[in-house]
Amino acid sequence: MTTRERRGEDQGGEVQEEQGGSPNGPSLGKTSVSIRAIPDSASDLSSTSDGRLRTLEPSAPEQEVEQAPYREPRALRVQREGTEDLIVPLYPDRSYVFGRAPESTVVFPHDAVSRQHGRLSFREDHRWVYRDLNSRNHSFLGRSDVLVEGDERRHFQEIRASRDQVLEAGDVVLLGNGRSRIILLEEVPHGLVAGSRSQQGQSPETVRLERAINVCARHQLPVFLLGKSGTGKTYIAREIHSRGRLEGNFVILNCGRLPQDINALTSELLGHVKGAFTDASYARVGKLYSANRGTLFLDEVEFLPRLAQDFLVDVLEGTGNFAPLGAPADFREPPPRFRLISASKVALQQTGLRPDLTQRLATGDVIILPTLEERREDIPSLVETFLHRLKVEQQYDAELSSDAIAYLQKANWPGQIRELESTVRTVVAREVALQSLEGIEHRRTVITLEAVKAYLLQRQVGFEGEGAAPMARVTMEVPAAALRKRPADLTAEDLREALAKHQGNKTRAAQELGIAVNTLKARMKAFGIE
Repeated sequence: MTTRERRGEDQGGEVQEEQGGSPNGPSLGKTSVSIRAIPDSASDLSSTSDGRLRTLEPSAPEQEVEQAPYREPRALRVQREGTEDLIVPLYPDRSYVFGRAPESTVVFPHDAVSRQHGRLSFREDHRWVYRDLNSRNHSFLGRSDVLVEGDERRHFQEIRASRDQVLEAGDVVLLGNGRSRIILLEEVPHGLVAGSRSQQGQSPETVRLERAINVCARHQLPVFLLGKSGTGKTYIAREIHSRGRLEGNFVILNCGRLPQDINALTSELLGHVKGAFTDASYARVGKLYSANRGTLFLDEVEFLPRLAQDFLVDVLEGTGNFAPLGAPADFREPPPRFRLISASKVALQQTGLRPDLTQRLATGDVIILPTLEERREDIPSLVETFLHRLKVEQQYDAELSSDAIAYLQKANWPGQIRELESTVRTVVAREVALQSLEGIEHRRTVITLEAVKAYLLQRQVGFEGEGAAPMARVTMEVPAAALRKRPADLTAEDLREALAKHQGNKTRAAQELGIAVNTLKARMKAFGIE
């Protein structure tokens, strides 16, 4: 029987992984891993003092064989005690932080998990790596296809702190204990992703947008997205890629941040080999090869440098040199092939890009994204989506009162959907923090109109200065939330006034008082209020 040794860490690991190519990138080297034969005889196995099995060193020499291709994960299955599983798609342009802290990408409420326990990110050599952030109870690595009995930590490999650990599909990482874990998946399970948009109450503009996304997902033509900043261009591009079920990655190329130096640009777009320059400690897969068999998204394409335009035209035409920086002269690889989606805040004719490039970008579908002002009736469903994400990812259980949502529908949103989402997330986080400060603990946080107004006024002063909104300062000096009493301090008169104001509606009265409905009922019973 044989077993493969675990993939090693970058620094100080017992097994080092040489840099190799990926299925989506050029072959930059050969990857090998040691294979040791372990006899089946029980005499060759012994136990450590803590009961774990220990394999004795074999007498046969090690054999070098090529490792199986890297199995790149496309999603995470997050498992937390007392909560439904959460599916999180993985995007190379993002990093994912796990911990108890509310600002974590995914919040694990268990005390065994540190505030910032670990981080998962996509490295330049086209590998997903996990780094334990000096957690108190450590992180442990195992496989989902290996069943063990008892405490899994005794059978899993402990991940050393502050060092990159390469992960692939099928790996399992335990965060502090066996009840908090992430499982890396090879594909995104269809229909299970948290935070999907509500289909209720969609405006005509959104219905047309949804239809355009579904049409684009069914062909491979280029797509150009035109819309204001914050209207969701990146989200739409990701949706087209995801619904198209492409084999490769969704790769974002921020055109406004590309380097102007030819070598740096070559490394960014085509990659480099190990040792290509002083700091090239490992091979890098360029953005164009990362997008091979997937989608390349040109964000802010109007800022694409001329040198990068020449690169892109060569790729689209299948001409030119596609060798990574430092590659040997005889480097021969087919040019990368990908779905091309571009986005801009201005029309292509106004971008100043090469005419032949703009023609290629526009040869396909063009989607004009509506502003939030054109789809105000979608705001309640958007808010519902944002709240759902907060609940499943960060364990915030909150709702907005109907008058708060109505106020959001009437407000101006120059930052579009991005600004609306930021507002909802911030108001919820502030209210949860305020309740914790006041010792109010109940299952659901109700965000009132007063809380929304207080935040928006405060932000307006921060943006425009103290003279911009004099009424904001008055409101903020004594915010409505600060005037609330603790539940134990509420008098019978407080309850009667709130109930009378809302014609006996207990839900609205509880919102007015800043308490849960069950708390209101308990106080009413204590005061003998019918």
